[in-house]
Amino acid sequence: MRKYSTLLWCMIIVLVAAACGDSGRSSNSGPRLVQEVTIAATDPLPTRVLSPTPSPIRATAEQVSPLEVATVEADFVLVTPTLPPSKTPTLTPTSTLTPTVTRTPTVTVTNTAIAPQFPTSVIIAVTAPVPQPLPQVCDSTWFFIQPRPNNCPLSPPISGQGVYQEFQNGYMIWVQQQDTIYVLYNDPALPRWQVFIDQFEEGMPEDDPAYTDAPTPNTWQPRRGFGLLWRTNALVRQRIGWATQEWEQPYSTQLQRAKDGTTFILAPGGVVFSLARGGGSWQRFVGATGVFGN
Repeated sequence: MRKYSTLLWCMIIVLVAAACGDSGRSSNSGPRLVQEVTIAATDPLPTRVLSPTPSPIRATAEQVSPLEVATVEADFVLVTPTLPPSKTPTLTPTSTLTPTVTRTPTVTVTNTAIAPQFPTSVIIAVTAPVPQPLPQVCDSTWFFIQPRPNNCPLSPPISGQGVYQEFQNGYMIWVQQQDTIYVLYNDPALPRWQVFIDQFEEGMPEDDPAYTDAPTPNTWQPRRGFGLLWRTNALVRQRIGWATQEWEQPYSTQLQRAKDGTTFILAPGGVVFSLARGGGSWQRFVGATGVFGN
C-alpha cells in the first residue's frame, strides 16, 4: 500500500511541474524532459489462496472505476505503470441444478367386460336333528307295562273271571266278560290264533268217556267249555293236541284292545298275550322283559 502511495505522489509532482513550464515558455511548445523518473521494479505480489467458502466482498468505487490516464505533451517519455492485480476475488461459478420434471404416464382406460367374481360357497354338512316323539296322552291307560304299544287303547281294560289251560301245541283262554274262548297255536299255519263263542252250558257233561285213554302219558282231554270245543271241532283238536294240564286254571284276567286292532290278554303269572289283528301272529310276554311264543 505504501508503494502505491509513493507512486501516486510522484505522478502528481510530474503533472505540477509540467503545468508550471507552460506558463514560463513563450515560443517553444515542444516537449521537454524535465526529470527522468525511474520506477523501481515491484516484487510480484503473493498469490492469495481463497478459502473453500469465500466471504462476499463488496466492491468499492476505486476497484470498479478505471483510472484516468493523462497524456502530457512534453519532451519526456511517460511511462504508464502496470497496476497490480485487482484484489477482487474470482468467484467460483456455482452449478445451478435444473429441475427435471418427470411426466407421469397417462393410463389409458380400456372398457373391458369382466365377469364378476363371486365368493365360493362352502357347504357345511349339518346333521339334521332327529325329532323325538312326543309322549302320547291317552284317554285310557294300558293294564300292563310291557310290551308298550305305539298307540293308545280303544277303551279301558275289561276285567273279570278267566280260565287258562296249556296244550301240547298251544293255549286256550276263556274270558267271562265276553264268554269267548281264545285258541293260540304254536305251529306256523294260519290262522295263528282263533276266537270262538263258548257253547257250554251248566248241566252239560263236562267230558266224554271216549277220550278217557290219552295216547301219551301226562296228557288229558279238556273239560267243560274247552272240552266241548275240542271234541266238536276236529281241526282245533288236531292242531292244538291234548291238554298238558289235567285241570283248567281259573284266575282274574284283563283284556284290552289297541286302536290298530291288536288284542292284549292277561294270563296267570303276569303273562301278557299280544294277538295281532286278523289272526296273523301272536306273542307271549313274561314279566317286564321276557318274550316267549311267536
